[in-house]
This record gives sequence, C-alpha cells and structure tokens, in this order.
Amino acid sequence: MILAGLLFARSAWCGHTLSTQEHKVLSNWLSRHPRYRLAADKDCNCGADIEQMKAGDGGLWKPVRDYHPYVATGDFNSDGAEDFAVAVINRAKKDENFAVIVFNGPFESEEASPAFFKPGLDLTHQGLFYGPPRPKPYGLVVGHFESDNNVLLLPAGRSYKFDDSAD
Repeated sequence: MILAGLLFARSAWCGHTLSTQEHKVLSNWLSRHPRYRLAADKDCNCGADIEQMKAGDGGLWKPVRDYHPYVATGDFNSDGAEDFAVAVINRAKKDENFAVIVFNGPFESEEASPAFFKPGLDLTHQGLFYGPPRPKPYGLVVGHFESDNNVLLLPAGRSYKFDDSAD
C-alpha cells in the first residue's frame, strides 16, 4: 500500500505522514483493536481534492506535498511535543464507520494510549487539516475540503473536544 510507505516520511513543523515511532504507536494500537484499520486515501473518494491540496492554489494555500486526508501531525495541544491524529475505519460497520484518534507526544514507547477517540463518524469526502494558512494558534480541523462547516478539535485537559463552530 502506497500510504503505508509514505507514513514513514516526516515534515518539519506539521504534516500528513507519521514518523517511525508514531507509526509504531499506531501499529500497536491497531494490533490491539483488530476491527479497525487505518483509513486510506481511496476511502475519502476525494482524489481531486487530494491533488489540489498537494498542488496548492497558487495563492494563500501553499502546496502540501505530503497530504493524506486521514493523517495529521503537529503540536495540537501546544505542549512543545509533536502529536498525531489519524482516521481509522471499523471493518464491522457499513455506515458511520470512521473514527478519529489523537495521540499526544512525546512517544517514548509504542504503548501510548489515545488522548482522544471519536467513533461513529462519516468522513467520506473529508479530511484532517492542521497548520497554515489558518491563523495561529493552529487547531486540528476535521471536515470537508473548502468548507466553512468543519469541526475543530480543541485541547481539553489531556484530551480534546469537538467544537463545531470552527472554520
């Protein structure tokens, strides 16, 4: 799978690929939750949107060459450590089978537990977004491409909460 190979690349400030250690954390979680699998680009049914994200718009929206709709990395909770979020799919469900998981760094072992887990979502034609050109402080956004009706995941203690007044 192409996405699995791309998960090992790393961006300097935020991105859409996982580091080797982040991949180990996710693999460990998935091995303990076999009904879930990592959502792949094809699950989005948004090929044109992915290509647009990778190309940019020539203006405010710069190219995000490593864009994958269901992976985001960055310091989501502003503690100085890189965190990551992924969308996974529950193989046992047909509808609303996506879940968003956020893991807070740093990752000293592969035994990390999620800081946030939200199942029962339909993320077809949607993605995870973090970083510019949105204003600082950046927030992790879940939603449709080019939409004003998205959800922001706000830090809430050691976890997160959905804020649907975002974007």
